[in-house]
Amino acid sequence: MLHDDGSIHYPFSKFLTNEFTNPHTRELVAQSLRIFYRFCAAHQIELVFRAQEGRCLTYDEAKKLAELCYRPLPEVEAMGDKKVLFLASAKAGKAPSELPGAVEPNTARKRLHHIASYLDIYREVFLEPNIRSFTAQEQLKHEYDKLGEQLRRTIRGTKQSHHLAIKSLPTDKYLSIIEAVFVRPHDLFQTAAGKSSRTLLRDRAMVLLACEGLRPGTLGNIAVTDFRANAEMLAIRDNRAKRRERISTKTPKLKLGASTQINSASETMITLWPFTVRAVNDYIESERDAVLMKRLTNRSKGFLFLSDKGEPIQHRGTITEMFSKLGKRLAALGLLDIGDDPYFQKQEQYDFYGYVLRHSAASFFLSQKCIEYAEKAGITRPHDYKDVPDTVKDLMKLRFGWVPGSNMPELYAARALSDNASVVLMDFNQRLVDEAAALKQQRESARV
Repeated sequence: MLHDDGSIHYPFSKFLTNEFTNPHTRELVAQSLRIFYRFCAAHQIELVFRAQEGRCLTYDEAKKLAELCYRPLPEVEAMGDKKVLFLASAKAGKAPSELPGAVEPNTARKRLHHIASYLDIYREVFLEPNIRSFTAQEQLKHEYDKLGEQLRRTIRGTKQSHHLAIKSLPTDKYLSIIEAVFVRPHDLFQTAAGKSSRTLLRDRAMVLLACEGLRPGTLGNIAVTDFRANAEMLAIRDNRAKRRERISTKTPKLKLGASTQINSASETMITLWPFTVRAVNDYIESERDAVLMKRLTNRSKGFLFLSDKGEPIQHRGTITEMFSKLGKRLAALGLLDIGDDPYFQKQEQYDFYGYVLRHSAASFFLSQKCIEYAEKAGITRPHDYKDVPDTVKDLMKLRFGWVPGSNMPELYAARALSDNASVVLMDFNQRLVDEAAALKQQRESARV
């Protein structure tokens, strides 16, 4: 599987290259496969030989592999075979997950999912073509499917470990955050001293675009020419060629921007809410122009969101930190309180990070489109994902940049279809604009 120096051999390499275009994701998957290699080497497991016998890993071996996934990769690769064997044995005392330095359950769980995905491809691409007997193929498929199911359900994550759909906020909470960001940004975007942030309008615009469903990395990738205020549209496209610095996994960029896959759905055009357009314009006409005027040369490279030096945001950490600070302010103002949400019984507040807004946007979009579809067709609104029309699913894939065959819409259906809130967007937008205008007039009156 691997060379003696630890480099990835053909089956692993082919899997990583064909299945993952994002270098950050590819690196995480590679780490998972390196742990799998150490496990197989220590246990003297050769998948090819086992395939000849119609089997893969045993139930106990899969449990021991799960335990090993709790250990940091450098530690695992530094272990001798005897240490690997001892670590998950009954004589070891504490389980690997209980030893100091153990990774989070979510990390161990992802590693097992990566390994299970690799085994699916390994069987299908590398084993089955060499097995002539249909009965033997079916037996091997059964064994690999059984193992994959065991690996995927062995470890449960700790943070909102329920189905991915429920990572989204309920409609009323989601809209209340949008309202607070648009109408009262001074309460949310502050310095450590409690004063308004110098990048208040930039951060406000970025958060509202996240509420439209944009990925955090995409926010730092937007060019000024992508934004079309008059048409209330935003083009989502790959703008890495505009950058002069070296592109790395930490560079804000469009997911699948470099993909060679057909219909990667990485680039699209979306319609923005009027209040989001207003927020982006406010930023361009004040903060952004002011930052550029301080410099003798234009350093923006044409990107929309800039640092206080007038340069494009060069590190995803800048965006992550902004969402982290916002989450703390939202929590302090009670906007993340869970209340009686049936999906969360053991938490007082929702977790908050950039992707939560994308998840919430997807759930809200699905819910609203189902309402619109039902009203036009004169039918009852769908209450189960299987009843959601294909036209709605296709609109979701186009809006959120998913490939045509993606099953992502299903991941958001549980929250969307269980949430009974129904909102007329134009009324909501007008209310926000009126509130913001009234608040601005109060501030100007107070200054006089």
